Amino acid sequence: MFKSTIMKIGNILRADDGNFAMLTALLTPVLIVAGSLALDTSNALSMKVRLQNAADSAALATASQLAEENIVESEAVDYATDFFTAQISGDAAAFDGFSATPSVTLSKTGSGKKTVWKVDVTAVGSQRSSVMGRFAGRETIDVTINGTSASARDGSNPLSMMLVLDRSGSMDWSSGRTTTEVVPKYCRRWVYDHRYGWRRKTYQCGTKKVETDVPKIDVLKEAVADLTAHIEESDPTDEYARMGAVAYNSETRNSDKQRISWTKSDVMDFANALEATGGTNSEDAMRWAYEQVTDSTEINAHYSRNGSKVPSTFIVFMTDGENSTGSSYWNNYADSQTLKYCTKAKNKGVMIFTVAFQAPDRGKQLLSSCASGSGFYYTADSADELKQAFKDIGEEAVKLVTRLTD
Repeated sequence: MFKSTIMKIGNILRADDGNFAMLTALLTPVLIVAGSLALDTSNALSMKVRLQNAADSAALATASQLAEENIVESEAVDYATDFFTAQISGDAAAFDGFSATPSVTLSKTGSGKKTVWKVDVTAVGSQRSSVMGRFAGRETIDVTINGTSASARDGSNPLSMMLVLDRSGSMDWSSGRTTTEVVPKYCRRWVYDHRYGWRRKTYQCGTKKVETDVPKIDVLKEAVADLTAHIEESDPTDEYARMGAVAYNSETRNSDKQRISWTKSDVMDFANALEATGGTNSEDAMRWAYEQVTDSTEINAHYSRNGSKVPSTFIVFMTDGENSTGSSYWNNYADSQTLKYCTKAKNKGVMIFTVAFQAPDRGKQLLSSCASGSGFYYTADSADELKQAFKDIGEEAVKLVTRLTD
């Protein structure tokens, strides 16, 4: 069989009656079309790869921007479209008659900080066929691609946080901020009494607005509410974040303790009930906060609910003064004991934020030494700065948890 085929091919090549010319004429257009088809196929694959990369990049970038809250939902489609267009801007020169039209679909599940964004970018790309491809009746080469990405917001990683709050007498002093209150207005008039004759009588004759000082303890309550609300928003299902608080003046009583739990609103209620009285001694409060976040029961609480054996732990320690009970320039026992528990906590991986609220130098020195680093130490000389410090701490704590567990 094989030998017979070879002999026939040889006869054709030796023939002088035009058979070879006829065969060549028949095969030439077939070979040209085949070559054109190979070229078009190569161009189609190249275009598809570029479009796929652009769609994947656009979907990923958009999902990430949504998760990081750099863009809002109403901006996402335009953002993805612009990103895709920028990625393929150089392809017009690479392909003849190139065009690509993206279509972006956005969806989400969950809510708040538990939102998961899904971005789908579909595109149809087109370029002109080769000359022979068009001769064969195919004017364009078309490909369809799809890129998908999903991204979740921060806040799904476990943390335990204790607040150590100063409620000493100086926290009842003015914060430097005032507020306008509406109070009763009183007038006096002459009235006749048949027993006493004419006399002046005081009566309420409307209301008036007055400026009153806002005590530091009230600003602290606002700051705690802001921080707690941020942590609560990050964990709307109470699965990942636990909070507690402890207050101190010259001592720390049982009523000054709010055990750490899943119910973040308990911390706000606790702070709102604080009254500013007495001296200052932070030793027992810091010790109790340290015990709360490092006790094995805290790890068990997380493990039973979210499966984590290593929750990130935080202490937020604030004061507006300096330890006055058990301390002096000659006896700094309360300071040294407080620092001892700060050090023990840091050695166990607890991150300590500190806030000096209009505090004197010695109070600032204690808090600076207690903090986990310069980036964890805040000074607040006004009511607004205290609120901003607590807001920043809440945001930074959530970010730190994400970076440490990713």
